[in-house]
Amino acid sequence: MNSFYKVIGYLKDQLSNDIDINTVVHGEAPENKKDLFPLAHLMVTNGALGQGVSIFTFTVQVLDIRNVSKKASTNKFLKNDNELDNLNTCFAVLSRLITDLKLQRNDLDIELLNEPSLIPVIYEFKDTLDGWTTELQLSITNNVSVC
Repeated sequence: MNSFYKVIGYLKDQLSNDIDINTVVHGEAPENKKDLFPLAHLMVTNGALGQGVSIFTFTVQVLDIRNVSKKASTNKFLKNDNELDNLNTCFAVLSRLITDLKLQRNDLDIELLNEPSLIPVIYEFKDTLDGWTTELQLSITNNVSVC
């Protein structure tokens, strides 16, 4: 039974193929300036068995590093950093991923079970990252035989 590998591999592939993603990682919070940003971070948070399916819940974060200009800004709304650019790009990545999960059939029959909410991540971790986080509940047919 390798349904977990299929689901996390599918998510990794979808995110790796996104035009705006440079790195996909899993596990602990991303805190490595050597990673190429924007970055997608996957973390499994739950697993369950349904009737004929395995269900996995993942937290997915898409983050980019905050760049702050040394030049003072006179624009109080835009400030002197790329926070809004980061939020826009990272939102677009998650939007494409969720739309694909909702609308496109895949060879593995992975289905999105929830209606994901996107929560902003602003100036987080020691690397000052901005982006969005969401929770995806995905199901995949399990081929468990009781015989």
